[in-house]
Amino acid sequence: MSCLENISGVILAGGENKRFPSLKAFIEIDGEAIIDRSLRLLSGLFDEILISTNQPDVYFSKCEVLIGDVLTERGPATGILSCLLSIRNDRAFFMACDMPFVNPELIQVLASYSEDYDAVVPCHMGRPEPLIAVYHKRIIPMLRKSIGDGVKSLATILNNIKTKYVEEEQLRRADAKGRSFININTPEDLINIDNRH
Repeated sequence: MSCLENISGVILAGGENKRFPSLKAFIEIDGEAIIDRSLRLLSGLFDEILISTNQPDVYFSKCEVLIGDVLTERGPATGILSCLLSIRNDRAFFMACDMPFVNPELIQVLASYSEDYDAVVPCHMGRPEPLIAVYHKRIIPMLRKSIGDGVKSLATILNNIKTKYVEEEQLRRADAKGRSFININTPEDLINIDNRH
């Protein structure tokens, strides 16, 4: 699969991990840590890869660019802002660190939409999925202001920018079963995945 031009790849690994007893990025699926699966996926698509984390010592061995939060307010919006400030391209594809089955074809669909959009966000089961989405650098000022004003909700932020919501029907060719949207938040989620394998 060819490399996508003028877009970076980012793994969001800055979550507080409250509901899982260990770092979710290092959960093993089929003998491979999710972070390694994600890096292998993104390295086949992007010429620049970043990891958003406030624990650089944990990810140092991964040999990727590590980006810490530029603001004290924690949350995915701050991670997205911090990485948009650091990427060399105008856009970046972001994915959470606990999503082991993201489909490369789905990423290509999201990246194919016009750069005129501030964000390209897929919908799954009727809901937007802002942690597997494309964001443009032009939202940096708005993101900084929103976070400073105490607005951390990505859903609210997306309503205030030019967002393309990609409906499920448009994504089925790339990911018919919607496995890209599986994430592991709790030990029960992991058990359920193991049972489906």
